[in-house]
Amino acid sequence: MEQTLRTGNVTAPTISPVTIWRKRLFGTVRDSVLTLILMAVIIAFVRVAVDWLFLDAVTPWRDRAACAAATGACWPFLVEKHRLILFGTYPWEHQWRPLVASLLLIAGVVVSMVPRWQDKRLAWLWICLAVGFTVLMRGGVPGLEYVQPERWNGLPVLLMLAIFGLVFAFPLGIALALARHQDQLPAIRAIAVLWIELVRGVPMIMVLFLGLFVLPLMMPDDITLNPLITTMIALVIFHSAYFAESVRGGLQTVPCGQYEAADSQGLTWLQKTRLIILPQALKIAMPGILNTVLGAYKDTSLVVIIGIHDIMATAKMSFSDPVWQRYGLEAYLFVGAWFLATCWCLSSYSRWLERRTS
Repeated sequence: MEQTLRTGNVTAPTISPVTIWRKRLFGTVRDSVLTLILMAVIIAFVRVAVDWLFLDAVTPWRDRAACAAATGACWPFLVEKHRLILFGTYPWEHQWRPLVASLLLIAGVVVSMVPRWQDKRLAWLWICLAVGFTVLMRGGVPGLEYVQPERWNGLPVLLMLAIFGLVFAFPLGIALALARHQDQLPAIRAIAVLWIELVRGVPMIMVLFLGLFVLPLMMPDDITLNPLITTMIALVIFHSAYFAESVRGGLQTVPCGQYEAADSQGLTWLQKTRLIILPQALKIAMPGILNTVLGAYKDTSLVVIIGIHDIMATAKMSFSDPVWQRYGLEAYLFVGAWFLATCWCLSSYSRWLERRTS
């Protein structure tokens, strides 16, 4: 036996996955009862969902008159209204422009997730994307007809507010966290604390209303802000406060020895922060930051309350037609599938990023 242990020939016993799951689900009488009840609920729910989605549903290629007698989903509704849900009241013949603009933003997000692209090139990439998105949506240049911002609806508005709001809010949140974390400049620290606590102490709806109605009054008479721009500014202000608290949590975990080591090397405050402190703080704060990103992305739909027509508002438009009023569930299911798919991609990326940095 001693010889076997010295030579390292002892192997752990193999437990099959079936045995593991059997012990977890039916290990005790209580676990068995709970597992059976939960399985019955899941089977009943799946059966109802499958009946409504597929077995009793009207297939997309049938006439809409068939939906009147059906008890399941009316997929011809989405065939008829998908462009209205995605692009709202944007001129029908020019809807290729919001489609291309949306694809550009999605491609920009995908490129930004690739580690080898996460350097100074991203700043130029997003400047070009912002210009390209505005030109495509607004037009007014040779070859593109001008479209009023009031007719920008649906998916491009959601992507614009969510993506550009987060792109601008994140660096502002880092600046606020650094200002609050330091104690050499008490006036700057007080301003940062006031900003963060004031914004976190009020509902997001209040910040949106302040941005929509108060911000234009603060501008000079010759400057008129578009409601989309004021909404984006309000979102940047709101999300930056939450990013700041996530980053500040990471800053507090960086050991004092790291600051002292950087000072001993003669680094300036900017070099010390950029090269030593922030990388460690952002790595630790990453779960909180990505949680803020997911929450901010979903909360963007609240802009419908102040009259901005994002994809939730256009979904409601699609079944306001008297002919299609019964099919609101199909419209919201379409929008829910979009949010579920995009949030799942973001969550998967966050898990991969945490594994990579750990």
